[in-house]
Order: sequence, then structure tokens, then C-alpha cells
Amino acid sequence: MHPFTGIRDHRIDGKDRLVIPSAHAQAIQAGSGGRLYLVPSPRDPMVEAYPAAKFEAMAAEQVPSRFEGDQSERRLFFQTAAEVELKGPGRITLPQRLLPYFPAREVRIAGMNDYLELWDPATWDRHVAQAAGGFPLPGGNAPGGEGRG
Repeated sequence: MHPFTGIRDHRIDGKDRLVIPSAHAQAIQAGSGGRLYLVPSPRDPMVEAYPAAKFEAMAAEQVPSRFEGDQSERRLFFQTAAEVELKGPGRITLPQRLLPYFPAREVRIAGMNDYLELWDPATWDRHVAQAAGGFPLPGGNAPGGEGRG
């Protein structure tokens, strides 16, 4: 699967559907049969979107043992995951319980190599500005020509 890179903004439509950028959607279709797992991040106010093949590989490595330490992170990861499927031209339907992450019904889709992050654009801008520590970013914190879908 090709690495997921770049950022792109897309609006959530009236049926709670979100368009995944076409190059990403093609890779997800080819490598994971068009299936994604959406998992709320335990550390940041965003949703992680794993192609099914990546999620299933992670799951195989995380088989919980009732005798191994704290299971809290595993519970949070697996019990909050939602499987979605690409429909039509690369659209997914967001589960109702994830919609509060996107109060303006706009999503910044950010590539993270082997998965995607789904952010509220204003939250993403603040997060990136804080992470940059005041270091000026080329073109500011906005997508810089990546565009809107």
C-alpha cells in the first residue's frame, strides 16, 4: 500500500458521508477491500482511520492475555473501533457517535504513512501550531494548496 501523505479538507454531507481523497481511497480499496476502521484517539481530539489490513495486523499483535498487565488501552482501542466501508466514489458514512469530533461538519484528512487522521480543521490548526512551537510553517498551518473536496 502506498504511504498516506498530505492533508485535504472535505465536508460531511447531509447523510453523514465523507469523501476520502481518491488516491487514498484507491489504495484502501486495493489493499483492504475498501474497509477502514475508525478509532477515536486516546491522546488527541481526532479519529484515526486504519485500512482493514493494517488494523487486522495490529490486532494480531495485540491479542490480549488476561494475565498480562493493564488492559485499559486495548479495551479503549478495540471497543471504540467502528468498521466502515468505502461506497461509490470513495465515501464512508461516519458513525453518529463520531460526529461530535467535527462540529463544523468539515474534516481535515491527514496522511500518517500507513493510516489517516481525521481532524476538525480548527483543532488541527491549533495542534500543529502548538507542535511547531512558534516555528513559522510554510504557508501557515492551512493545507497550503491541498484544497477542499
